[in-house]
Amino acid sequence: MHAGSGAAAAAERLARAEQAVREVLALVGGRVADDVRLAARDAEARGMLAELALLRGDGDRAAELFRRAVDGYVSAGLPWFAVEYEAQLAALAHQAGDLAEAERALRSALEHGGPYVEPVGRAQLHLQLAEIVGARGAVAEAAEHAWEAAHWADEAGAGGTPSGGSALGGWARQQLGGLLLRQGRCAEAAEVLESALAELSAETHGDGAVVQARWWLGDCLSELGDHRAAAEHRLRAAEIARLWPEQQDHATLAHLAGESLSKAGLLEEADQAYARAGELWHALGNAPFRVRSLRARGWLALRGDGGAEGARELMAEAVRECERALEAAADPLAREQLGTELAHTHRQFGDLLARSVDEEAEDGVIQAAFEAALVQLDRAAALFGTLGADGLHDRTGTELAAGWLAADLGRPAEAAARARAVLAAYEDTDDTDDTDETVRARRAEAAQLLEQ
Repeated sequence: MHAGSGAAAAAERLARAEQAVREVLALVGGRVADDVRLAARDAEARGMLAELALLRGDGDRAAELFRRAVDGYVSAGLPWFAVEYEAQLAALAHQAGDLAEAERALRSALEHGGPYVEPVGRAQLHLQLAEIVGARGAVAEAAEHAWEAAHWADEAGAGGTPSGGSALGGWARQQLGGLLLRQGRCAEAAEVLESALAELSAETHGDGAVVQARWWLGDCLSELGDHRAAAEHRLRAAEIARLWPEQQDHATLAHLAGESLSKAGLLEEADQAYARAGELWHALGNAPFRVRSLRARGWLALRGDGGAEGARELMAEAVRECERALEAAADPLAREQLGTELAHTHRQFGDLLARSVDEEAEDGVIQAAFEAALVQLDRAAALFGTLGADGLHDRTGTELAAGWLAADLGRPAEAAARARAVLAAYEDTDDTDDTDETVRARRAEAAQLLEQ
């Protein structure tokens, strides 16, 4: 009873407010062309009606009234008063998924507001434009808007509050860093993102913004070759994402940290990161990435204390994991993906076995390793062969790797047969229009193998 009476009272208040606004419209009606002040009152009243429509949940009616209010201010020669309503229009259009209308409204707001809009307001408008323009792929222009947003946030000079310049500056620099990264401007992006992280906080911006900034910064530093620093940011981001209900980002960041730590030569830490990622991928039911984490650990073991035996065990586990997932998969697309992953796993297992023996080892040890490697390479080539044109280059690359092993084992006829099989795979390719660098490389390597 109490809730019903409260809703009725609220509806009555809205009705009284609307009646009052319509009385204003009736008073100024027909005279807006003669008096700027009356035109302004008319536009303001329509804006109030729009806000009342929003309170009733009628977004379409609100948008129509906001547009009429904007037109009224512009026609009266007072376009700067239209900015607030254009910002409202942009928000409504964004919520409705009409990004083109949202972009139009934001551009109009900037144009109409000119120097009359406060720096915080200009920062907000540019930041929203950066998001929308970037979403449609105009990355360079989006970066310009993000830069403008950061500039006007700095001009605002307000500190720390969610609507203040400092908070907006963190948002703007975070977005600018991501947009620069998308353009491949990694050094600039890294500098901007480091500045952003000094301003971002989980309390004001949310921990998602902090994670994204560290993720992007890790990507930048990885591209710049600073793998230790990249790993640090990826691990710090992973620690935050560890607390989220959805663990996809946690797993991805742990996996990326493993890559960075491996490239930095921190093998034990890399193995720990990959192991962490592998457990998460398993819990998420993502078999392909679980397999990739095991393969990566296999290569790490070969480089580190795990040695050849540990490396072989991890790679064998990767094969078994992939086979189990493939057997259980019913979806055709999933089976195709897992079949490809299994082919790559056999290929890497073969490469690892071939590299797991020292050149100074006894002949029998080397021969046994190479024979085992050939078994894996043959399985890989057969699986790549089932993929048709999509697996052609991988199949021929695997055949050539097997051919070189056969040559090293003193089996020139087998090596030559594999080389000829590669040439036959590309015999339908027109030599006069051979624009595929991979095809040229495969043919050249096959010819070289035939000369052995």
